[in-house]
Amino acid sequence: MRTLAPLVLALVLAACSDSAKKENIEPPTPLADFESRASIERLWSSSLGDGAASTGANLAPAFAGGRVFAAGLDAGLVAFDASNGKRLWSQEIEGLTGGPGASLTIVVVGSIEGDVYAFDPETGESRWQARVSSEVISAPAIDDNLVVVVANDGRTHALDARDGKQLWAVDRGVPALSLRGNSVPIISGDRVIVASANGKITSLARDDGRVLWEQVVGVAEGRTDLERMIDVDGRIAVQRGDVFVAGYESTAQALTSDGGRTLWTRELSSVAGLAAGDDAVFVVATNGELWALDRRTGGSLWKIDILAHRMLSAPALIGDYVVVGDLEGYLHVVERSSGELVARTQVGDAGFGDGLIVADGVLYAQNKDGALGAFRIQ
Repeated sequence: MRTLAPLVLALVLAACSDSAKKENIEPPTPLADFESRASIERLWSSSLGDGAASTGANLAPAFAGGRVFAAGLDAGLVAFDASNGKRLWSQEIEGLTGGPGASLTIVVVGSIEGDVYAFDPETGESRWQARVSSEVISAPAIDDNLVVVVANDGRTHALDARDGKQLWAVDRGVPALSLRGNSVPIISGDRVIVASANGKITSLARDDGRVLWEQVVGVAEGRTDLERMIDVDGRIAVQRGDVFVAGYESTAQALTSDGGRTLWTRELSSVAGLAAGDDAVFVVATNGELWALDRRTGGSLWKIDILAHRMLSAPALIGDYVVVGDLEGYLHVVERSSGELVARTQVGDAGFGDGLIVADGVLYAQNKDGALGAFRIQ
């Protein structure tokens, strides 16, 4: 299987066709002046040294038990006090490419060789080490005694959180050519929701990995592998019993979690993915448009294009706002109800990938050069 990092993909597409060229060599939209109507308070910041830019992995922070866990190629895995950014412990990990995932009892990361490492969240002591079928370049999902890891060869592995023993593995396959990245799986009740590079989203039984349902997000079209890419690599969401997903060169969809029945579908291509709130779903389109869709119907609530071609991150929801990061390290705060830009700040000068999370009313942002910050938005 061959994989393409997003920036390489843009350059290749630009050389492949007139339509692709028009879409992918557009320069980033210049940042315009605006009237600030919200405040961004930086609570603390830190550096993890070299981030994930050189590997193509999306290293995002995780939160559990009053601690923030973040990973970098230089720093390894680091635990911070979420209240003040104090470093509590760190672990050097060779070839780190995926994670972290965290719970109250365990912190897990993955490596380029397919090694999965688990640590005690309080002390940083090693709990166990396991190996999966190939490289791990997304965060594991953790819930109670289950750790779910998606390997880059398309296999989903379920591990016992107590000792790392493999409980089951499912191979959904990957196409000959795909984007470099994997969507983070979601453990939801008795199901595991997994999106894949073959353009499908699958619900697996938590206890044994059997397929409960599978839905097509995009249908491959074209004569070449490049034209037929339909990856679902971005962030997916489960909200109020429904599953929300968007894929590259495919669609945005809402599905029932119990049977995978389609509630609505929109023609909308996305690499970064989406975030779902009580009333709206926010999707970052491949061209950098930010869409707000009605959660129940998929109808358009608003769309903004002032951040077009700025390689936006997956969106994060905090209070009345939706936040996205861009390729120059800016965080853009948009009002959820209106789509108006209300605040902006910068975290370093590199993009974010999937590096935004919200916990206890605080936004934690990590860019691809390893800059990490905690922010309160009001």
